[in-house]
Amino acid sequence: MSNGPRIGLITAGLLLLMPFLAACGFQPLYGDSAPAGVRADLAAVEVGLIEDRIGQQMRNELVRRFHPDGRARNPSYRLQVKLSVDKRDLALQKSEIATRASLRITATYALRKNMDGKQLIQGTTRITTSYDILRSDFATLAAEADARRRGVRELADEITNRLAAYLQYSKRG
Repeated sequence: MSNGPRIGLITAGLLLLMPFLAACGFQPLYGDSAPAGVRADLAAVEVGLIEDRIGQQMRNELVRRFHPDGRARNPSYRLQVKLSVDKRDLALQKSEIATRASLRITATYALRKNMDGKQLIQGTTRITTSYDILRSDFATLAAEADARRRGVRELADEITNRLAAYLQYSKRG
């Protein structure tokens, strides 16, 4: 059998399966097409202050995800986040000069009810990003800052996913 008919059979099989995949019950957890309850729950989360410049960046990313229309009006929950950053040299030349570095950013978070302070969920998530160490100090600082921004965005996504999942499924059971 040549590749032409084989590809046609695979395509036809996939087309037959598409209605079943569409009916599997998948729906986004948050975002524009997410259930209104999850968006409302995330909008009810107040993000506490986080230390240092990288903490400011993390808080801004979380607020942007939780409150796309502005701040929480009557927050039911409070999210506390602590960040730690570990910087390490990765690639070394024979002269022992580093040419690449990595940043390991760790976020420890806890979600509490505002009403009674009861802790609902806590967790830790980590991300490692890397960047080149260049001859220009300015270029190296810019590369490191970009690696921090990338890491903060990914950590904010991870924390948002975990909180959205918790808030959605805690109401079910």
